[in-house]
Amino acid sequence: MSVEPPSNSVAVAEGRSKNAMKPKYSRFSQQELHAWQPILTPSWAISIFTVIELIFIPVGLASYLVMQVVEVPFRYDDECLPPDHKNDAVAYIKDFGSNKTCTMKLTVKNELKAPVYVYYQLKNFYQNHRRYVKSRDDRQLRSKASENDVGTCSPEDYTPNDMGHKPIVPCGLIAWSLFNDTYKLSSNNKDLMINKKNIAWTSDQKGNLGPKNFQAGGLIGGARLNQSLPFLVFEYLYTKSENNILFLLSKC
Repeated sequence: MSVEPPSNSVAVAEGRSKNAMKPKYSRFSQQELHAWQPILTPSWAISIFTVIELIFIPVGLASYLVMQVVEVPFRYDDECLPPDHKNDAVAYIKDFGSNKTCTMKLTVKNELKAPVYVYYQLKNFYQNHRRYVKSRDDRQLRSKASENDVGTCSPEDYTPNDMGHKPIVPCGLIAWSLFNDTYKLSSNNKDLMINKKNIAWTSDQKGNLGPKNFQAGGLIGGARLNQSLPFLVFEYLYTKSENNILFLLSKC
C-alpha cells in the first residue's frame, strides 16, 4: 500500500514563508515619494552665489583683521626666580622677606600701534572642578553688607582660631587662588600711560565688585577674581596702553 505526499500543503507553506519575508509596502520604502529639484537657471545661480558672498565676505574680512594682530608672548615666571630658588618656586613665593620685583626687557621687532593690550596667561590652572566652582558666595561679592555670608565658601570661609576666626572677604577657593601679579610698563626709560577703564566684563562690574575692602588697590594691586572658565590655558586682559610701543620694560 502506497501513500502519496501532501504536495498541496507543502506548496501552500512555501508560499506563506515567501510572503512573510516581503517588507511591508510603503511609498517611502519603495522610493515612490514625490520628488522635486530646482532647475539651475542663471537667475538661480546668481542668487545662490550672492547669498554665499554675503555670508563669507564678512567672515573673510574678520579673519584678515585677526591675522593683522601682532602678538608678542613673553614668559617671565621662570626668569624671575633667583638662583637659590630655581628648583623651588613655592618657597620663593612664601618667603615674605625676599624682594619680588623683577625687571625684564622685551624687544619688539615691529612697532605696536596703539592701543596695545596687555594680557596675562595662566597654564595648568584647573578651575572647572566642582568643589572649586562652588567655593564662592555671590551675595558677599555683590554687597559690602554681606561680608558674613560665607556659607558656600568652604574650606576658605573663616580665618584660623588664632587669628580670631573671622569671615574671609572675599571668601572661597576662587578668591584664595587670586592671581595678584602687578605690572609696570616703560619704554625709552619713560613709564607708559596705561588705561584700566572698561577692560572688565560687564557682569563683573555690576555683580562681582562689591565685597568689603576688595578694591583697596594698594592691598591687591588692582587684581580681580578669576572667571571660572573650563579651559586649561586662558588669558585675561590686564590693561591697555594708548601709546605706540617699540620696546618695553616690564616690572612685575
